[in-house]
Amino acid sequence: MTPPSATLDPGAASRCAFRIVLEHDAVDQVAGVVDHDDTVRRRFDAAATHRGDVAATLLALHGDRALDAGRDVARTLDALARVDLDVVVNPALGAEPVHRRHGAPSLLVAEHCGSVTWRPVDVHNHFLTAGGSGTFRTSSLAAPSTSSSARLDGRRLRKGGAWRRDVLRLAHHHRRLEDLGLAGASPLGGIVDRSSVLWWLDLDQAFDDRGTPLAQYDARFAERVALLEATEARAVDPSLERPGAPWWHRECEECPFAATCRASLSATDDVSLVRFTSATDQAVLRDLGVATRRSLAALDLTLVARGAATRDEPSKPDEPVGTSVGRRVKDAERLVRRARVEVAGTLLRLVDAAALDARRADVEIDFDMESYDNVTYLWGTLVTARAPTPGLSEGYLAFAEWGELTEHTEGALFARFYAWLTDTVRAAWASGRTVGLYCFWEPAERAQIRRAMESGVVGLPSSDELHEVLLGSLIDLHAVVTAQIQTAGPAGLKVVAGATGFAWRDDAPSGEASMAWYEEARGADAAAADAAVRRLLAYNEDDCRATRALRDWLEGAARDLPSVEEARPADS
Repeated sequence: MTPPSATLDPGAASRCAFRIVLEHDAVDQVAGVVDHDDTVRRRFDAAATHRGDVAATLLALHGDRALDAGRDVARTLDALARVDLDVVVNPALGAEPVHRRHGAPSLLVAEHCGSVTWRPVDVHNHFLTAGGSGTFRTSSLAAPSTSSSARLDGRRLRKGGAWRRDVLRLAHHHRRLEDLGLAGASPLGGIVDRSSVLWWLDLDQAFDDRGTPLAQYDARFAERVALLEATEARAVDPSLERPGAPWWHRECEECPFAATCRASLSATDDVSLVRFTSATDQAVLRDLGVATRRSLAALDLTLVARGAATRDEPSKPDEPVGTSVGRRVKDAERLVRRARVEVAGTLLRLVDAAALDARRADVEIDFDMESYDNVTYLWGTLVTARAPTPGLSEGYLAFAEWGELTEHTEGALFARFYAWLTDTVRAAWASGRTVGLYCFWEPAERAQIRRAMESGVVGLPSSDELHEVLLGSLIDLHAVVTAQIQTAGPAGLKVVAGATGFAWRDDAPSGEASMAWYEEARGADAAAADAAVRRLLAYNEDDCRATRALRDWLEGAARDLPSVEEARPADS
């Protein structure tokens, strides 16, 4: 019998299991739609550039002891049989039909302990760790082996799911090397992150309560192989049911099969369309009979809150469903409110209409910063006088640096912005006016300010001056809105202001897209650079106008929104 030809790539274990079915379904064939916008393409291009830079650096550093396999399987296998190599970049390990694996790590690093074994290493354009209390082993690109690694204390894995995907990919590579008889005795894999540091990770070590990367990989990969085999069996016998079922989750937003799955789930009002729930949450909700958005929205929030408050108590067979959901589902109250937004088709009030508070002032200063590669190059401000204020200049004003970005230029730029802000605020105070300083998502602004203050350039305020004029009266519109308004999911500025009717002049406004515009603004083409500068300034100004529009909306149309309780549908 000819062995099956389909094999799964290194990302399969971390991707949606149902996507395996859609990719290989020969009966109900579904065409995936790949439509990456400029932001996503830029992310892909930046990652490819970083991988290329790391590969070039390794080849230059290691000379004859490094080899570029060019993603060629035969060339890779020949290289792995040699004892005079330390690094192979751009390897390809080929397909293994029995275990259904194929793929290629970014590079392979040799361990010379009598015989030669190989460690998989992937290169990613994101940071892997942050300050914390853990310990890691690291290597430089000049000496990338585990035997040359050094202990680094005071680090932890960064928040978010990127590193979870990373370690599952490494586990895939390790298992593929085992298939070839080339893996090291201990399951170690490496990640070269955006800092070009090589971090070594023990794939048999649990980094959280989900278990070790290898154990997680083996379970998840086995599940996907089973779905693949069932899909292939259905190709032989189309009378069999399609295996698996879709559910909506974060990955869907960039999946080529998103439209297909959303249409299917919308037809049944599937509860997974309420953002954001985990697979575990979904299983619990369905087990409790809450399978639709409407049924989740109809739960009594008082009972849900009671369940959340008594989560340490066991569920009782006769207790209300709402109480059981509160006990067993993470963040259940917010999920119910989000479901009500979905069912109502509108944002909802969390407070009485008369209690909506826009935090207004006589003189309002909205500001927003733009940064590139963690260095701020633009502080934009919008001044609005809601009461006559002598000498005040209203409108948009930008402080920008279009030259080389360094710690010094970032600090000097902030000093210019702060000097203007001090003069403006104190002039308003001198006229007896109240002043409101507004941003959206204060932690981002505070981080940029803190870094600028550490530059030590001449003209920066003292800590007391900074607190007096800026930090002591800074109002975070994100916090103001989310304390009073419920959205269906993320409460970013584009989402919330867009829902109020505010429109950006740019067709595709986003912080990530602005990085591409900044690169054009620094480019050699003068006309393109000028256009990019104007685009960035318009985008920044619109961000400032959007936060002002949110305050106007909170004082106006938001009062007509239904409350969360009013939006509760009848039990279904």
